[in-house]
Amino acid sequence: MDTEKLIKDIVKSVMAKLNESQSQTADSSNITNNTNTNNKSSSNTSSKLTTTQVVASDRKVVCSISVRHVHLCREHLDILYGKDYEPTILKELYQPGNYAYKETLTLVGPKLNAIQNVRILGPLRSKTQVELAKTDCIILGIDAPVRPSGVLEGSASCVLIGPKGAVYLKEGVIRANRHIHMSQDDADYFGIKDNDEVDVRVSGPKGLTFNNVQVRVSKDFVTEMHIDTDDGNAADIATGTLVEIVNASCISPIVPVQMADSNKIPPTIPDNSISGEITDPNILKNINKITGSQPLNESGVSSSASLNTSQSDNTNAMSGINNLGTARTLKTVITVADLDNYKSTGITITDNVILSPLAKDEAIARGIKINY
Repeated sequence: MDTEKLIKDIVKSVMAKLNESQSQTADSSNITNNTNTNNKSSSNTSSKLTTTQVVASDRKVVCSISVRHVHLCREHLDILYGKDYEPTILKELYQPGNYAYKETLTLVGPKLNAIQNVRILGPLRSKTQVELAKTDCIILGIDAPVRPSGVLEGSASCVLIGPKGAVYLKEGVIRANRHIHMSQDDADYFGIKDNDEVDVRVSGPKGLTFNNVQVRVSKDFVTEMHIDTDDGNAADIATGTLVEIVNASCISPIVPVQMADSNKIPPTIPDNSISGEITDPNILKNINKITGSQPLNESGVSSSASLNTSQSDNTNAMSGINNLGTARTLKTVITVADLDNYKSTGITITDNVILSPLAKDEAIARGIKINY
């Protein structure tokens, strides 16, 4: 064996591998340099996109979920809470000069279902207005129309119950339309005029577009969209979510749902509502005696009505003249406690007779005839 030749071959092979390794390192370095250059370019682009998105985010609209609530006039506050009662401010709201009071009311509809602890919002207004979601209306048995705030003519009715009295609200129950309170600066940016209607897009897994959104423009407003709890649940969003006007001249790319920063999140109106059928005889008596907006006297009876317990008495008292000289209508409310009065005669349901759901079930169980 030629040892010298073998060593030369080994050295030659090793040198060749070293050269090959160095060549690969150089190529890798070039690739890395190119990658770094691309990354820098990408980083610059990303930085630009981020800046653009921040600007777009600043021009998005904060959305608030408006829970059922009541705006009262002075007259009705006096009836419900006592003469010259001054409510206590619980929390300032997002719009300047608006706030949630500590005081709440109970709402009752034709089904005799009640929604308790409905928050009163301030300041006081010239007319009482109740704002509900569709789900609330279903619970109460009320067919409330969708209206802009303040448009109350021909709207739905309900009974308001407070600690000192009750009010039959002939009209004033609405489902508030989707709307945006917008500052003049933002209106100029979007090219929107007062009372224009726009479409608003919500991102996220249940993203959707709200149509027919009324825009109210004022220099005194802070830009904020209001939707009810049903719309908020449909879009799976919470108060403080950022939404986007999509038929304006400034549309940003679709991005995941965003929340406003902490100092932009509007306060949530306190709400601890519970609902159910009214069975308390005192409350039922008050409802049965309500005529118009008359306060209840110390006996819990409306000042313009007298207590009627029998079916015939109620029939005779269903129409008449109240103390104000205006026509009134009384309705008979039949509960489980009244069923013994109808064992022999049966129950005849008319427009002026209300049979509570529990009483209906119990009457059927007892074999008491119900005529419609």
